[in-house]
Amino acid sequence: MNYGRAKRISTDYRQDFRVRDAKLLLKQRAANSFSGCFVNPNAKCPECGDPVFFYANSAGSRVFFDHLGPPWPKHWCTDRSVRARRTAIVYSANPSLRDRGETKELLAAANTVGMLRHHIFGNRSHKDWTLVVVQAVDRRGKENRVECEFVDSSTNEAFGFTCYSELPVFSVGDLLSVKGDRISLIDRDTLQSVEFTAGTWVWTEPLPAKEPAPSPRVSSKRTNGPKQGNLIRSTKGRKRAPSSTPGSDMTEAEMKHFDNKHVPFAKLFSKLEPAIKSYAREGTRKPKHVAVRLTSEGFRTADGAKWTPRLVYLLLALMFNEAPRPKVIDIEAGALKKRARRPSNQDKSDPSPLSLDEMAVRLSHLGKVRRNSPDTKL
Repeated sequence: MNYGRAKRISTDYRQDFRVRDAKLLLKQRAANSFSGCFVNPNAKCPECGDPVFFYANSAGSRVFFDHLGPPWPKHWCTDRSVRARRTAIVYSANPSLRDRGETKELLAAANTVGMLRHHIFGNRSHKDWTLVVVQAVDRRGKENRVECEFVDSSTNEAFGFTCYSELPVFSVGDLLSVKGDRISLIDRDTLQSVEFTAGTWVWTEPLPAKEPAPSPRVSSKRTNGPKQGNLIRSTKGRKRAPSSTPGSDMTEAEMKHFDNKHVPFAKLFSKLEPAIKSYAREGTRKPKHVAVRLTSEGFRTADGAKWTPRLVYLLLALMFNEAPRPKVIDIEAGALKKRARRPSNQDKSDPSPLSLDEMAVRLSHLGKVRRNSPDTKL
């Protein structure tokens, strides 16, 4: 019982199967255009994976076409100024011709799915663009004599023409598109389509000239002596970038963290020196990192406060920025010999209490130290 539905005859089902099989064949053979029935695509699109015709020049430029022939349509997802992120899969440098048997099979499938309008292998119209392959090129001066063969001919039908160009344009194996006496091709240097009439000049756009890289200036004076060092330009008058380290001026409020009547500086120094040196051996040297470790391990300032990056910066400066020691001059046999005094092991292991003047000298290397009177204690 049909219940009012339209009947489908067996020929409709057979047609559906033929269309399905034809589409599957065209997809498997990567024939998605008229020229794809005659020529094997030589690359796969890096974006969508569709078969495309790939051209590249010696400068590294590349282009992907969906069809060979005017208007030479570029592949839709690579026709943009941004270079493809992924690398294209290139099978060969140039597109290659298919076998005649395969071409006839693909043409039949293209007619079945409606891609072509009853196109038969070997029959062509003078109103349509047809592919030819270059078989021979004879260049004499600026004259080019080119012999070609139609790709859709079962009798190896030849096509020849003459043209003129300033530079060589044609090579054996190139694919050209022909319609009557009009010829269209892709310039291998600029990757742009060029169309001309047989017997006339072929005008191609020249490649943009590259600016030569500036050569280093070589001095005309030659010396056999050692190389002279480059002068360092003075930074006088230039604004210096603000330093990320704390300021170097110790205030009176900060002095109580290092020395007071309950905890003198010598006692604080002897207590903290082993911990500071152990941190340095472990790679902890920045004031902000040292302050965290001192506070977490229970160390406090002389005033009982927690250590901050600013206070640790001043502490490290007091420990390691010693004043330059005077040179000892010995007079022996009328000659002056300068000998720098080396610190002894006793000086390193047993730090003596620092006097007020010694602390002032050490802090003077950091900046200014404000003192109200000689009797002021740090």
